[in-house]
Amino acid sequence: MMRKEVQRPMSAKQTIVMVFVILATIGFGCESKNTLEQSGNTLIKSYKNTQKFGDKTSLQNVQEAIRTFYGANGRYPNDLKELEGFTGVTLDSSRYEYDPSTGIITQRE
Repeated sequence: MMRKEVQRPMSAKQTIVMVFVILATIGFGCESKNTLEQSGNTLIKSYKNTQKFGDKTSLQNVQEAIRTFYGANGRYPNDLKELEGFTGVTLDSSRYEYDPSTGIITQRE
Protein backbone atom coordinates (compact mmCIF):
# COMPACT_ATOMS: atom_id res chain seq x y z
CA MET A 1 0.00 0.00 0.00
CA MET A 2 1.25 3.42 -0.97
CA ARG A 3 1.62 6.02 1.61
CA LYS A 4 0.43 9.53 0.84
CA GLU A 5 2.60 12.37 1.99
CA VAL A 6 0.79 15.31 3.39
CA GLN A 7 2.13 18.69 2.36
CA ARG A 8 2.43 21.06 5.19
CA PRO A 9 1.59 24.69 4.60
CA MET A 10 4.50 27.13 4.69
CA SER A 11 5.21 28.66 8.01
CA ALA A 12 4.79 32.39 8.48
CA LYS A 13 8.57 32.77 8.48
CA GLN A 14 8.89 30.88 5.17
CA THR A 15 6.10 32.95 3.65
CA ILE A 16 7.77 36.20 4.67
CA VAL A 17 11.10 35.07 3.25
CA MET A 18 9.44 34.00 -0.02
CA VAL A 19 7.61 37.34 -0.36
CA PHE A 20 10.85 39.20 0.36
CA VAL A 21 12.70 37.23 -2.32
CA ILE A 22 9.97 37.92 -4.89
CA LEU A 23 9.84 41.64 -4.08
CA ALA A 24 13.63 41.92 -4.14
CA THR A 25 13.75 40.22 -7.54
CA ILE A 26 11.10 42.55 -8.93
CA GLY A 27 12.75 45.59 -7.35
CA PHE A 28 16.20 44.77 -8.69
CA GLY A 29 14.73 43.99 -12.09
CA CYS A 30 13.08 47.43 -12.28
CA GLU A 31 16.19 49.19 -11.04
CA SER A 32 18.30 47.35 -13.59
CA LYS A 33 15.92 48.37 -16.36
CA ASN A 34 16.08 52.01 -15.24
CA THR A 35 19.87 51.83 -15.05
CA LEU A 36 20.05 50.35 -18.53
CA GLU A 37 17.63 52.97 -19.84
CA GLN A 38 19.67 55.74 -18.23
CA SER A 39 22.86 54.31 -19.71
CA GLY A 40 21.26 54.18 -23.14
CA ASN A 41 20.01 57.75 -22.84
CA THR A 42 23.48 58.89 -21.75
CA LEU A 43 25.08 57.17 -24.73
CA ILE A 44 22.60 58.74 -27.15
CA LYS A 45 23.15 62.19 -25.62
CA SER A 46 26.93 61.76 -25.85
CA TYR A 47 26.66 60.69 -29.49
CA LYS A 48 24.52 63.72 -30.36
CA ASN A 49 26.90 66.07 -28.54
CA THR A 50 29.83 64.53 -30.41
CA GLN A 51 28.02 65.07 -33.70
CA LYS A 52 27.36 68.72 -32.82
CA PHE A 53 30.99 69.18 -31.87
CA GLY A 54 32.09 67.53 -35.12
CA ASP A 55 29.77 69.78 -37.11
CA LYS A 56 31.07 72.88 -35.33
CA THR A 57 34.66 71.79 -35.88
CA SER A 58 33.96 71.14 -39.57
CA LEU A 59 32.43 74.60 -39.95
CA GLN A 60 35.45 76.17 -38.28
CA ASN A 61 37.77 74.26 -40.62
CA VAL A 62 35.82 75.45 -43.68
CA GLN A 63 35.91 79.04 -42.38
CA GLU A 64 39.66 78.75 -41.95
CA ALA A 65 40.01 77.37 -45.48
CA ILE A 66 38.03 80.35 -46.83
CA ARG A 67 40.36 82.76 -44.99
CA THR A 68 43.38 80.91 -46.35
CA PHE A 69 41.96 81.06 -49.88
CA TYR A 70 41.39 84.81 -49.45
CA GLY A 71 44.97 85.29 -48.23
CA ALA A 72 46.37 83.38 -51.21
CA ASN A 73 44.10 84.89 -53.89
CA GLY A 74 42.97 88.27 -52.57
CA ARG A 75 39.33 87.27 -52.96
CA TYR A 76 36.84 84.78 -51.59
CA PRO A 77 36.11 81.58 -53.51
CA ASN A 78 33.21 81.91 -55.97
CA ASP A 79 31.62 78.79 -54.52
CA LEU A 80 32.45 75.78 -52.39
CA LYS A 81 33.55 73.78 -55.44
CA GLU A 82 36.35 76.30 -55.98
CA LEU A 83 37.29 75.94 -52.31
CA GLU A 84 37.35 72.16 -52.75
CA GLY A 85 39.82 72.56 -55.62
CA PHE A 86 41.99 74.79 -53.46
CA THR A 87 42.01 72.53 -50.39
CA GLY A 88 41.65 69.14 -52.03
CA VAL A 89 38.92 68.30 -49.52
CA THR A 90 35.41 67.38 -50.66
CA LEU A 91 32.69 69.39 -48.94
CA ASP A 92 29.02 68.55 -48.61
CA SER A 93 27.67 71.84 -49.97
CA SER A 94 24.13 70.90 -48.92
CA ARG A 95 25.22 71.41 -45.29
CA TYR A 96 26.32 75.03 -45.74
CA GLU A 97 25.06 78.46 -46.81
CA TYR A 98 27.90 80.39 -48.44
CA ASP A 99 28.02 84.04 -49.51
CA PRO A 100 30.96 84.52 -51.92
CA SER A 101 30.79 88.32 -51.70
CA THR A 102 31.59 88.30 -47.97
CA GLY A 103 33.15 84.87 -47.49
CA ILE A 104 30.65 84.14 -44.74
CA ILE A 105 29.62 80.53 -44.38
CA THR A 106 27.03 79.12 -42.00
CA GLN A 107 25.80 75.67 -41.33
CA ARG A 108 22.27 74.75 -42.35
CA GLU A 109 20.05 73.38 -39.62
